[in-house]
Amino acid sequence: MAGSGSAEFEGVEPDGLEPGDPSAVGSGADDVGPSRRDRGWPNQRTLLLYLVGGLLIAAIPVVVARFVDQPPGDTYTIDIPPGTAAALAAGEDVEVIPDELDFTLRDVLIIVNRDSVAHTIGPFEIAPGEQSEHSFNEVAAISAYCSLHPSGSISISIGE
Repeated sequence: MAGSGSAEFEGVEPDGLEPGDPSAVGSGADDVGPSRRDRGWPNQRTLLLYLVGGLLIAAIPVVVARFVDQPPGDTYTIDIPPGTAAALAAGEDVEVIPDELDFTLRDVLIIVNRDSVAHTIGPFEIAPGEQSEHSFNEVAAISAYCSLHPSGSISISIGE
């Protein structure tokens, strides 16, 4: 056909394939058309990678926001003076700390034991002449033993 812009040759399929060639699309009765891959559909592995990537993209800002740019907490210091254990043993009323302590996340507790005896304040045991520092990173409610109170107990609350 002259002037139509395309040349057709009888008995020759496009791309140089012979008529009836099983590799030719549309050449046989069992041909069901292009596969999913030929149509540009992603396979299951690609879909899974997209799903995992999307979840990571969504989760990263949440995790980062929890740890970055958070205002620092307050710092509290408990000073156990020398002679505290002896005064408690003699029945004296020693008020080093209240029997209920309230903290918020990121607060820091510093305990300085200047006494000659180890002391326990809830989960914290401090040797004589030692100092310990504890940062509160989880919400909790603790009821435990305290060597600084005649009742022997203390409640520590860590809130948001």
